[in-house]
Amino acid sequence: MMHNTIIGFGSIFHKQAIDGIENTSNAHFLGAHELFYAGRYAIKYVIHGILEHQHINAIWIPNYYCPFVKNWLEQEFESITYYDIDPFDATSKIDWSLFTANDIVIANNYWGLKEHQIPNGERPIVIEDHSHGWLSKGCMDSQADFCIASLRKTLPIPLGGIAWKPVKSKCSIPLKPLEKNNIAIETNPMLQSWALIDSAMETKATCNKEEEKSVFLQQYSQGEVLLRNTQEIVPLLAEHETVIRNALFKDFNAYKKTHLAYILQAIHPSQAFKIINEESKTPFGLLLAFKERELFKDFKQFLITHMIYPAELWPQNNIAQDYKFLVNIHIDFRYNTKDLEFMADTINRWTLQRSSLQIE
Repeated sequence: MMHNTIIGFGSIFHKQAIDGIENTSNAHFLGAHELFYAGRYAIKYVIHGILEHQHINAIWIPNYYCPFVKNWLEQEFESITYYDIDPFDATSKIDWSLFTANDIVIANNYWGLKEHQIPNGERPIVIEDHSHGWLSKGCMDSQADFCIASLRKTLPIPLGGIAWKPVKSKCSIPLKPLEKNNIAIETNPMLQSWALIDSAMETKATCNKEEEKSVFLQQYSQGEVLLRNTQEIVPLLAEHETVIRNALFKDFNAYKKTHLAYILQAIHPSQAFKIINEESKTPFGLLLAFKERELFKDFKQFLITHMIYPAELWPQNNIAQDYKFLVNIHIDFRYNTKDLEFMADTINRWTLQRSSLQIE
């Protein structure tokens, strides 16, 4: 059982051998593709490539999106605007009538559960973001013009992103090869960021003391700050590309699928949240959506108190839908059935506690 009283469950990946994990049987959906240190560089690269071929009036981003990427893109492009779509309903559709043929639309494959229907005829250029759905059905069957993903959400690697043209893309604009500009190692911010996060993953793998926990959390935070503050696209070092490619097509979703089925049958029904799932698809993790911020915060703190460290996907988003706040509980390849039982039992105890308070 991986759980101990120091590192708990969730948060960043720790270093772990993945050689025994099988590759997916479908790796043929990629057309031309390029690897990056992060998904945000992939978006930037694709957009700049489009701008070399076509005038663009507006770049449309969904209202519900990673706030750091929103801010990062707003610093890079002046024509950012937003459209509404329900992130917690896999059947919700993009209103394509909002856009012109001289727009770019970033369509998010929310939690690996969405499959966007790209319209025929005159339409905007579509870039799909599969950061929380790498190797999902929507990712591998994409008909978008271009796709991108932040790979480190799914793969146990320090940094990583990808841009590609799906084999089903009908766009005439090419994804040009990334120029391998040499940047001095001592001034390479991505080399520093990779080293810090890689060290954090190493430290977490053997962490047995609170002081070590503080070390890997600080290292990770420092690596994130470097990433967040770097606008320039830095080409991958060869050794980093090797690490990413070694993990690229590993079928980590097979573990999530099995683990989700196991934990769903163990979780008691709750009026406090709804479980985000879609039949025949594998979501990013155990996704619980809340209507009320205070209830969401209470649940999240309860998990943290019990050494379960969920991800909030995402803060700083104001949307019109009833459900507005999402917790992701990691149920990936790191965990076994005893770990999942602990997670389910903790969730059930919170639900029971909330029910008792309401009765009183």
